[in-house]
Amino acid sequence: MQNLKNNELEFLKEIAIQLTENTYGEDTFTNYRAKGKIKLQEQAKNFYNESYKEIKSLYINLIKNK
Repeated sequence: MQNLKNNELEFLKEIAIQLTENTYGEDTFTNYRAKGKIKLQEQAKNFYNESYKEIKSLYINLIKNK
């Protein structure tokens, strides 16, 4: 698979986290930004992981490989 730069990965992660927050609202996080790290609840974490994979795939196939 295509190698992505750090700023590209951060962009994709940000889209996935915003989508997760929009979907789960207040139920997204267990302990919001504890020690600077985001802790997602289990269901939100699964949603985030799937969303990230889909967004990354779309990005690579529709933008990066053009």
